[in-house]
Amino acid sequence: MSSEHIKDMVLASSGLLVEEIGGPSVKPYQPDGIWELSTSGRGALANYVQDHGDDLYRRGMYNFIKRTVPPPVMLMFDASNRDQCEVQRVSTNTPLQALIMMNDPMVLEASRVLAERLMLKEDLIPDEKIATAFRRILCRKAEEKELDILKKYYEDEHQYYAGEPEKAKQKLDVGEYKHVEVPDLAATAALTQVITTMYNMDEAITK
Repeated sequence: MSSEHIKDMVLASSGLLVEEIGGPSVKPYQPDGIWELSTSGRGALANYVQDHGDDLYRRGMYNFIKRTVPPPVMLMFDASNRDQCEVQRVSTNTPLQALIMMNDPMVLEASRVLAERLMLKEDLIPDEKIATAFRRILCRKAEEKELDILKKYYEDEHQYYAGEPEKAKQKLDVGEYKHVEVPDLAATAALTQVITTMYNMDEAITK
């Protein structure tokens, strides 16, 4: 998938995507200091000022692009730096892409939000919550073997976070989107970790 579509997929599958069409460009999460390393230090664009609220969850095509400092996440997924016209983008596969999917605030926040929303569905057992998340992200039903692996991973993570409540809180303390009250922080943190794993499957971003 293209860089912009990867962002859209993560936001849409988690329920975070703002579907508004049109409007000004937006500045999403970005590592500190990158923007300032390549700036004259003058004018409105001297410093990176991150947007908040709904602007964080706009489609990837609305990301603000400064040609001297293009959005690093987009570049890692082969987006154009706008220096020249590109008839067709290159398509690469690098370890940095995997690191982004495992650590980018957008992916971690989407995982947390989807997990919290599924935890509110008390009529669903953990297996059903995992299956629901899988279908939202991978756009197909999980096979029995896949569900067994994810369920075992969930159980291991649940046991870990149950014994480390502070780690569970840290796991869920990501992103600016409002939290919802969940009955079991350990279970929510475990489900968050499982959902992040789904986003990291090759199938999630390679169509």
